[in-house]
Amino acid sequence: MEEVVIVITDLYLTSAAEAASIRGVELPGLARIARYGNGHALEQGWRPWLATWSGQGELTQSAPATIAAAASRATAAEVKGRMVWLATPVHLVAGLASVHLDARGLLHVDLDARRALAHDFNTVFAESGFRLEALPSAGFLLMGPRIDDLDTVEPARILGASVTGVLPEASTAPTLRRLIAEMEMWLHSHPVNAERTRRGRLPITALWLWGGGGAREGIDLGFEPPLGSDTTDTVPASVVRGAALAATAVPIPGVAFGDDPYLHGLWRMSGSNARAMPDHFEEVLGHTSRRAVFVVELSHAFDAHRNWTIREALADVDRRWIVSALDALRRRDIGRITVVANDHRLTLGLRDPWKLWRMPRPALTALQ
Repeated sequence: MEEVVIVITDLYLTSAAEAASIRGVELPGLARIARYGNGHALEQGWRPWLATWSGQGELTQSAPATIAAAASRATAAEVKGRMVWLATPVHLVAGLASVHLDARGLLHVDLDARRALAHDFNTVFAESGFRLEALPSAGFLLMGPRIDDLDTVEPARILGASVTGVLPEASTAPTLRRLIAEMEMWLHSHPVNAERTRRGRLPITALWLWGGGGAREGIDLGFEPPLGSDTTDTVPASVVRGAALAATAVPIPGVAFGDDPYLHGLWRMSGSNARAMPDHFEEVLGHTSRRAVFVVELSHAFDAHRNWTIREALADVDRRWIVSALDALRRRDIGRITVVANDHRLTLGLRDPWKLWRMPRPALTALQ
């Protein structure tokens, strides 16, 4: 395999306090790449970079929700003149002076619960002009009327920080701001939250709307392997619905693992499907694709390990994915490793470990 890419979607060292919270954590895999590899800043973040990497550079300016909508079930009639936002389940905490997004507040909700919430939303808010869809990968897609010139912030970028000034303002988007407030009240006593609380999980206090853009029709591949399927990554043209898609499909960009909605939409637009994360890194090495990308979230670990913080979650990602990729590089099973996080990318090739003159440095400094 030529290259393995590992994207950590919710590691942003945007403040001294956040960086200090993981200072000193042992990251042997990332430290090796930081010492011998080459680093570059990603001015636009990981999503436009991944679009280019996948051979779809014309999508770099597309909104995240517009890309994610490719994996929706929306029809052409439903999307005409409409707008979509990603709706991420989050846990907000009210402090003495402001409301914060909990450091563990990016929540993962199973598909059945997401579908129940979407069905209930579309009943309760039927007259609002908005429609909520539970995406098959993760999170939700909210479709509604167009609202131009509205800047939103990805929730992963403000974990542990105040939400003051980053939510849509009532003065610029009154309809959307009112909907956000009404959704918070709707979620407060929802049965899905009662079940989450009973199971010891953080309740969903809000659906964070971000990444909005023009709505698009979902791409139906006619055949969608289950997430985690080991079927071939290539989708035959005969099963691609619609002559337009068949005519414009790009070469298959490689095999993709993860449940990020943008990732699934991006791969759907190439005529393929992203898959669930495998249990072990080695499972990907037998795949026929030349390249592979793993899109991982530190927040995923918090459901299974409720006492973990970002320190333990980051160490786990380093051990399971980065160290395993380095082992494969030493065996020459892969030719290059790229790690993307905090709007930076680090790349290590087969020849780079011979740069013995390079001194060790703390792993995270290479991502700043």
